Amino acid sequence: MNINIQLILNIEAAIPKFQSLGVKCVLVVSNISLKTNLPTMKPAAFLKSSTKDFILNINSDYRYLKTGYYVSMHAEVLGDAVIPSSRSIIDANRTPILLLKASRAGIPTLPYLVTDSVKKIMHELDFPVVIFSVNPFSYDGYETARNRSGLYRAVKSLSMHYKFAVCAQPLKGEMISFKSVFGKFAADKALEAISQKVYETFRIPLCKLHVQCTGSVTYLCGLQPLRRDEISFHDLEAISGEISEMSKTGDHIVG
Repeated sequence: MNINIQLILNIEAAIPKFQSLGVKCVLVVSNISLKTNLPTMKPAAFLKSSTKDFILNINSDYRYLKTGYYVSMHAEVLGDAVIPSSRSIIDANRTPILLLKASRAGIPTLPYLVTDSVKKIMHELDFPVVIFSVNPFSYDGYETARNRSGLYRAVKSLSMHYKFAVCAQPLKGEMISFKSVFGKFAADKALEAISQKVYETFRIPLCKLHVQCTGSVTYLCGLQPLRRDEISFHDLEAISGEISEMSKTGDHIVG
């Protein structure tokens, strides 16, 4: 199903409940300057408010305890429905949980191992391997280890000197990283297909996805927040366009 249609249907289905709580419209809360017909508010202002709206939280960084996370938490405390939910934010940014929920949703994933032991990784996986952090505060994406010394360096770095476990996965194909905007990635149909499935599962509007392409199958490996300088003018237009599509159904959204 088209992402825009699915998002609108989700909003429409929830509107009667929201109207009983005094909801009047969809409010876009964003730390990014966007062009949209929908009402917008900066995160700092929203976190001081008690507004009763359907909240569309557009942020470059949804990591745990970052502003994007607090916006969704604040919306939920107020009783507002919000995309993404705080639970989805936490799940998507913890690689093992991301992969578990993705697999249950039918998204291809590879076997993975969660541990802080280099010896266990070498015992259970063959080189090369891809190492992701499990630390929810980490911004780092992944590191590839092709030998013992490289694995020790990767685990030490991504585990914050062994304070946290890491998520190790076998490297079976080419690693590709790309930006996902509401599940869209027009440059490649196979990548857009997995991007759409990830968005349908976790509802993270903006993120970077890490996948492995083996030729016949594309596997989800990880998800990472975007830096502000990674968001291009084209991305801003795409984000604004997706939000504007929602405004076209104003008769259905506005209570």
